[in-house]
Amino acid sequence: MKTWLKELEKALSRKFYEDEVKDIVSYYEEMIEERRSSGENIDDILSEYKISEIVKTMTPNVLLKRPNRTHKDITKNTKQLVVVLLSTPFLLPLGILYVTFLIVAFSMMLVTGILILSSFAGIYLMVLDLIQSNMETANILGIAGFSMMTFSFAVLVSVWIYQIAWHLSKKMLVWFSNIARKKGELR
Repeated sequence: MKTWLKELEKALSRKFYEDEVKDIVSYYEEMIEERRSSGENIDDILSEYKISEIVKTMTPNVLLKRPNRTHKDITKNTKQLVVVLLSTPFLLPLGILYVTFLIVAFSMMLVTGILILSSFAGIYLMVLDLIQSNMETANILGIAGFSMMTFSFAVLVSVWIYQIAWHLSKKMLVWFSNIARKKGELR
């Protein structure tokens, strides 16, 4: 049993944090001990538990408990969920749907970045054009002020879109982890 638990710990430590690994290993150790105390053979018990399946089924549960505060956390957890969803045949349609939503969210974030960069480029070119024009100073200042307000509004809208996409990606991670966990229980 100790070697099986070490193998489980090794497999889990590739995907989960140390405290998560300890919780899962202690859960299975307790469950195995309980079954042994009721008279079951250790080899029969261990043959029922496949380590790769344990890692797959525990991933959605673990991802649901993580706080997901930073971009790095979300990216790591999203990758883990995508791998589980796409590598489990009965979760494959869910995985495809999740990847589709991720592409939409990423596209929204990309569009906001492009919008901000193009706004900077537009302001820069407009200022150059105004400097070279023969307009009166009052007209130049009026156009520049209006352009700055438009630029500020574009940046504000871009930030809002980015925040919405970021929030959606966090929520999708939770939603799809929850769905995968429930579908895993039904199996």
